[in-house]
Amino acid sequence: MFEIFNEDKKEEEETEISYPTPAPSASSEYPSAPAYSSASSKVFVISVGGSILVGSKQYSENVSAIASCLNDLIRQGYKLVLVVGGGKTARDYVAAARDSGANNFELDELGIKVTRLNASLLIPAIENAHPEVLTEVKQAAGILAQGKTPIFGGIMPGFTTDAVAVLLAEYLNGTFVNLSNVDGIFTADPAVHSSAVMYHEIGYDKLFEILLSNTMKPSQNLIVDLPAAMVLKRSGLTAFFLNGHDTENIKAAVQGMSFKGTIVRPGAEELLDEEPVKPARKRTAKKKTAKKKAASKRAKPKFDDDDHELDPDKIRF
Repeated sequence: MFEIFNEDKKEEEETEISYPTPAPSASSEYPSAPAYSSASSKVFVISVGGSILVGSKQYSENVSAIASCLNDLIRQGYKLVLVVGGGKTARDYVAAARDSGANNFELDELGIKVTRLNASLLIPAIENAHPEVLTEVKQAAGILAQGKTPIFGGIMPGFTTDAVAVLLAEYLNGTFVNLSNVDGIFTADPAVHSSAVMYHEIGYDKLFEILLSNTMKPSQNLIVDLPAAMVLKRSGLTAFFLNGHDTENIKAAVQGMSFKGTIVRPGAEELLDEEPVKPARKRTAKKKTAKKKAASKRAKPKFDDDDHELDPDKIRF
């Protein structure tokens, strides 16, 4: 089961897929952000974080907003595969089951059921969606060949939906797109550190450095999990990290225009925004201590959905 993480990738016979030529797109609203040519990748595997569907608005409003964006891309000829996370709903169910004595395997199975329920919400909203939530990676090629959009939730205990999406991107030779409730990958959690700066572009080594530097912090929420990053690196896949609530920006990224977000790809230069999120202010030792005490009383910020917790004792392979 775990041989999928071997460095030597096995060649497999795949279903041939016909890809229409994407329609030309309009000008971008993000002229200062990096541009990337989408022509080199025919399939975009989009990991829709649960935070995109479960937010301050009603479920129906959130689903309608992201579905409208994805339908626009599909009409333009882009091949999409969607993988949906569990979000706060999954976290609430898992917490309740843990209190009742469920073990980790059972908790994973419960979380998977929630991701599939969330995925079911997208099926009627996506115009050419396959009518059922899929559960096997290799099902995607045949569904795409039929001109349909495959939609997944979780597939097995121990694998996050981000890892599922990256495996699909690897199988289909596609591009991985991570949609969360933050703009991209930062030098630090922007909700906590005012001096945090977003990366425009990084390579795999920098991505691993960011992930591993946080593994000693229990319950730290990250933009992507370690197993997903491992698969990105082993197959040299390109990844976009975007804010899932900015639908025009999502379309700009897929269409190959300038966009706001972070690209992870082979041989990438380490490019940063010129300015931090908010300028850091100097504080005296006394004020800093008071600030720290006040911060400890607040709830920890949610950096993303349930799929991005990276704890040294909870790294899911």
